[in-house]
Amino acid sequence: MKAQILSFLKYVFFLGIGALFLYFVLRDQDIDKMLQDLRNAKYGYLIFSMIFGYAAYVFRGLRWLLLLKTMNYKTSANLATQAIASGYLANAIFPRAGEIVRCTSLYKVTGIPVNKLFGTILLERAVDLVLLVLCITLSFVLKFSELSNFFTSISSETEPNEASNTPILILAAVVVIVGALYFFRNALKNSKLYLKVVALWEGVKEGFKTAFYMKEKSLFILYSLLIWLMYLLMTYICFFSVPETSNLSLVDGLYIMVIGGLGMIVPVQGGLGPYHAAVTLGIASIGLAESTGITLAVLIHTAQSIMIIITGIIAAIVLSFAKRKAGHHEASDAPSV
Repeated sequence: MKAQILSFLKYVFFLGIGALFLYFVLRDQDIDKMLQDLRNAKYGYLIFSMIFGYAAYVFRGLRWLLLLKTMNYKTSANLATQAIASGYLANAIFPRAGEIVRCTSLYKVTGIPVNKLFGTILLERAVDLVLLVLCITLSFVLKFSELSNFFTSISSETEPNEASNTPILILAAVVVIVGALYFFRNALKNSKLYLKVVALWEGVKEGFKTAFYMKEKSLFILYSLLIWLMYLLMTYICFFSVPETSNLSLVDGLYIMVIGGLGMIVPVQGGLGPYHAAVTLGIASIGLAESTGITLAVLIHTAQSIMIIITGIIAAIVLSFAKRKAGHHEASDAPSV
């Protein structure tokens, strides 16, 4: 009961952060004009944005298969994609829960150990982080002044003296944690938590080893690039839904994709609030009105949220039938007494 209350409070806390972001974004805006802009938007382009967003799921599924194949585990591209869709839906409701749901969903229909699945996901995250840094670097080179304005507008909101004691506090915390681990090391080694962590770490190591033993590295790189191309296109295509952004370039699309991605790092349900704030600042930094940025952010976020909900529900149904079918096969294969 106590754990459920804490989970609920955590959920409400992050939702409150998102609401706070939305408040600061909308507080000085002309709401009537924004609603008029949303009514006049060309929603047909949002359908293509959803298609590109789901295509990224498919390429993620295909990339995941390569990692699992290297570990001698087999499953279908459909099940891998559905597990990914279920993870994104979970992440939209409970921040940072997507990876766990993704692993457990596939485990229930294939039997592949969760720790090894989690290891492959950590490897994927490392690759995606590298690609995100490359996208940020490319954006910084191509849109240097705009990106500088974006970070300046963020840094101006905080006082430099606030972080002066941060290194000392971090060092003190590290010393305390290391000391506690040392004095209680024998008790920790015999605990169930320690054994679970060790088992998880072994799976994670095997997941990372797949990068070295993978035979189809070029295909893995291709799928990774296609995933991020889909992210770019699902953002860029939405520019054409608003007259003020219809003349922006593909480079601008890359810039807004990166800015929006930075907003999604904040652990708020579905990025609600931080994403809108980031895209609004990004659009404003390239010389357009903040109201245009808010309108664009609402359109992109709404399109992707609808896609996540629809595909997540479909994934839950497909995986439910697959789980039932897997259980049926196990029962059929069991020896009769």
